[in-house]
Amino acid sequence: MGVLDDIVQAYSGDVEGAATSAGTLAPGGASGGHKGQAGLVAAALAEFMEGTADELQFIGVRVSRSVNGAVEATVAYQEGDLEMAAELQRRAAGLVRPDMPDGWKAGRL
Repeated sequence: MGVLDDIVQAYSGDVEGAATSAGTLAPGGASGGHKGQAGLVAAALAEFMEGTADELQFIGVRVSRSVNGAVEATVAYQEGDLEMAAELQRRAAGLVRPDMPDGWKAGRL
């Protein structure tokens, strides 16, 4: 799942960049002489990242299991169709076709 890992890393970098760009709580803003602390948006983003870290950690596993489940369901559905078709063929092969009236025989014109 290399692509998914790349997406998660990019997501992390984007959130970090948004937090940095959101500014600080300091007199004069980010360009002021005071360092200040992270702004409200940055703090909220950090809290959001902490709250969703477990979910992001297992997203690859969930995607993989979902895809595998869909494949297994499709295979089971297809096997069921083949089983039903085989049963119908067995039943049709067992039918006795009576001779037609007036001397016509089944299978002859």
